[in-house]
Parts: sequence; structure tokens; C-alpha cells
Amino acid sequence: MSSEIKVDTISENTSANGVVIDSVTLKDGAVTATAASTITTADTSTNLTLKSTDASASAAPRMIFERDSASPADSDQLGLTMYFADNDAGESTNFFEIKALAVDVSDGTEDGQLRFSGMNGGSSVEYMRFDPGSAGTIFNDGSADIDFRVESNGNTHALFVDAGNDRVGIGTSSPSTLLELAAGTLQIRGTAGAGVNGTTITCSDSTTQVDLSKGGSSSHSLMRFANSNGFIGSISTSSTSTAFNTSSDYRLKENVNYDWDGTTELKKLKPAKFNFKTDASKTLDGFLAHEVSSIVPIAVSGDKDGVDENGDPEYQGIDQSKLVPLLVKTVQELEARIKTLEDV
Repeated sequence: MSSEIKVDTISENTSANGVVIDSVTLKDGAVTATAASTITTADTSTNLTLKSTDASASAAPRMIFERDSASPADSDQLGLTMYFADNDAGESTNFFEIKALAVDVSDGTEDGQLRFSGMNGGSSVEYMRFDPGSAGTIFNDGSADIDFRVESNGNTHALFVDAGNDRVGIGTSSPSTLLELAAGTLQIRGTAGAGVNGTTITCSDSTTQVDLSKGGSSSHSLMRFANSNGFIGSISTSSTSTAFNTSSDYRLKENVNYDWDGTTELKKLKPAKFNFKTDASKTLDGFLAHEVSSIVPIAVSGDKDGVDENGDPEYQGIDQSKLVPLLVKTVQELEARIKTLEDV
């Protein structure tokens, strides 16, 4: 059974509560309904328009979603906006939704949350949520394989999170490490103007690799080194010079011995002239690391003929400053022998 009501005008002349038609109230130009409503069109015309002719600076038009519960509770869902369409099997599918929640309904400490979810590979995943009460703004809270990309005016991947490989790129679409910075300059500034499982900084051959600077000229450490024992060294600057420091405080040492033979040890060293294979035109003075390792072990790093797990060479290095105590001791011994001869 169907029925129609066709009128040109319904005037509210008899009731202060308006005119009620099948649970729909018409009053003073407003419509109030107590049941779900559907507005259907057969074309692409607008289904619903909210228009305000107010000329003030106040926000208008307005839409309010209100959950008027008599027993509000934490984590109540406040509203849900869903975008449905048929898939190619003719099934009505929720492709995207926006959900609001009341995380905390305590008077005076209320917290809200807004979630954005959508279909990805046939499953609904959460793309982003705003949770200012505890976690802040979160992207991909469900740990799905969804990349995140920020595009600048001239760079399509100014910031890029490769979700599948758990990597972050700055200026690159294919980071090959946990954090990769594309060719350019990385500048970390303090207010004065001036990481770690393997860090590599690469730039063009003609530019500075790392520039550490600070405001002012007072003596201060630019870089400090530490391990589980505490700070063990630093790189510091004064107004005119740079110092490379290693820990040497007497309070850190024991078994101090001034009576040892420096000359005999020094004579074991084999200073040589050589060139590196990568620069045959430059002859240098120095040592072969493995020839020093048994004499001043602390001066040498690595092992002779060392290789890594892939069989690639791990080359030895030498810190020639560690030879200074041996040189000083030998000079002192020579001075003592010379004085003995002079006193004869």
C-alpha cells in the first residue's frame, strides 16, 4: 500500500510544536526526524547541501554529531562516517571510514581520538589517528605495509618511510639503510648558530664531509666519546686550536711504573718510506701496522690479514700519537747516558 501527500504550503497555525507527519516535525522552517533517513538520487547531483546566509564572522554552516548517552564511558565511539561502494562482485563495501572516540570522559580531563581507516589489499587498515591525550598523532598504527611520503615543492620524497623495509629516507625514494640522507647538506644547529651502529656521511669529493662548529670562541668540547666506563675522550677547541683528547686522569690509573726500558723497545720499531697503492705518486714516512703491534699494541687496531664475515679485508690502522711516550722515555734515557759520559 502506498500513499502520497501533495501540498503547496503547510502552515503552522494551530500548534506551537509544529506540524508532525509520520514522526517528522516541521517547525519554523526546520525539520526534526526521529528515525534513520535516506536521500537517494539517480544522478550525480548533490544529495544534501548545508547553506548559511549568516553575514557574521562566526563559523557557519555547522554540523554536529552528538552522542547523548545517559551513561558515557571511556572509549565510547562518538560517530562514524563511512564511504561505501560496490566492488566488482556487486558487494557493498566500506572503502573508507572516519571514526571519533571519547578516550576519556572524566569531567575536566576529557580526551578525544579521531581515526582514519580504509581498504588496503582487501582488508581494512588504520592509516592515521589523532590521539592528543596519550600517543599524539600516529601514522600506520596497525603496522601495515603502507609507505608514508611527504612531498616538498621540488622533491617528491622530501621525507619517505619505506614501511616494507622499515627504513626512512630524506630526499630519496629508496633508502638502503635505517636512515639515508640523499646527496646534500645535513645541518644540525643549536641556538648559538653553530649516532649508533655504523654511520656514513657521503658527499661530493670537493666538499666538507662533517663541519662541527659552535658559537663563541671559549674552550669547549665539540664531540665526546663514551662507553660503559664513562667518558673516555673528546675533541675540543679553543679560540685558536683543536685538541684530540683521550682519558688520562691519574684517578683512573693504577700500577704506575716509571722504570722501564724505552730505548730497547724503540730500537725494535722499523720506520719506513712507502706509498699507498691508491696514490703511487706520494711517498710517505711511517710504519707498517703489524710491525708495531707487538711493540706498542695500544697504537694498532685490527689484526694482520684480518677479514670480515664475507672474506673482505679489514685493514689495520695505527695511531702514531701512541708512540710518543716511547719516544719521550728513550730521549730521557739518551739524555741520562749523555750526561754520564759528559761527567766522566
